[in-house]
Amino acid sequence: MADAATDERMRDMIRVVLRVHRFTPRAERERARSSSPFARTAPSPFGAPTRRRAPRGKRWTQDYALTVPPTTTLLDCLLSVKRRSDPTLAFRYACGHGMCGSDAATVNGAPTLLCTTTVGQAAGQATGQTIGQTSRSAATAPGSASAADHGGTDHGGTDDEGFRRTGSADHPHQQREPRPDTSPSPQGLAQDAGNQSPAIVEIGPLAGFAVQRDLIVDIDPMIEQITRLKPYLQADGRLATTHDGKVDMIEYLQRPEQLAKYELLSDCIACGLCEASCPVFSGGDAFIGPAALIAASRFINDSRDHAGDARLDAIDTADGIAACQSVKACSRPCPRGINVGEEMWQLTTRVGERSERRRDNDE
Repeated sequence: MADAATDERMRDMIRVVLRVHRFTPRAERERARSSSPFARTAPSPFGAPTRRRAPRGKRWTQDYALTVPPTTTLLDCLLSVKRRSDPTLAFRYACGHGMCGSDAATVNGAPTLLCTTTVGQAAGQATGQTIGQTSRSAATAPGSASAADHGGTDHGGTDDEGFRRTGSADHPHQQREPRPDTSPSPQGLAQDAGNQSPAIVEIGPLAGFAVQRDLIVDIDPMIEQITRLKPYLQADGRLATTHDGKVDMIEYLQRPEQLAKYELLSDCIACGLCEASCPVFSGGDAFIGPAALIAASRFINDSRDHAGDARLDAIDTADGIAACQSVKACSRPCPRGINVGEEMWQLTTRVGERSERRRDNDE
């Protein structure tokens, strides 16, 4: 009975290779001394904003072979690798439930959250078929990505540490209660996963962001852009009073239909998935980015906010909503279900109509 139970449990496991794109920054060299006439001691006289310089360092891909249930999340897999075989692997995470957006990464070419993407789902993207239960959270809908089938070479072999380095990038499989796949399959598994090449799941850092180490990227520019648009309520400060002038309540009341205009927008967790999927932002063009514009739209649509015109002025710039090309690729990966592309279009329409009204008034 025990052997039968073990065989049944192992039949539910899948073999997968996580192919992680890694990066180790090079130590910064000491710059020229300030006494040198060639040392740069002042900003550019042209006053142009300078882009953050991408750090230099060593880049490579590394394979980690695992055998896990298909419902295992990619975050669980990486945590297992870090704890059991390779403590040098670096990635960012916090809540583990898709609520904070800390573990955003690129999986099989598509931006998604590691904590809500399962091995079965990622392996299905790589092989073109669904493997096991594909979603751990119904609230999450990571973007899909096309990936070429693996050529059939067996990547399951590993060294004593449970991983090995590689210089190429393909696509196959992934899993849960991760453990390095260094031992032969138990009896009864040979027919199942043992005779198949493992699926390769490629994991890399978010596109459009400077890589700091492995899967960790610098999100400071995105946060600075959001902060630039003042993402907080700016009400008029007047409170409801009674007929004799006393404060009646200390709340700003809203009707349900007013709340509905921005309620979903307030769920944005600034994960950066929309920015990574945006061809304008990730392509390096001057663009404030959809995350910041969503933050602005949340308050532009709030009936309690009295800074609507100032907010529209702030985004009506060359690197603001005008830089959006309405590709709507930003809508697909949003883990909170926000239709980012549609919201960008609404902002574009609103800014355009306001400009037309101003021209008519000037005439």
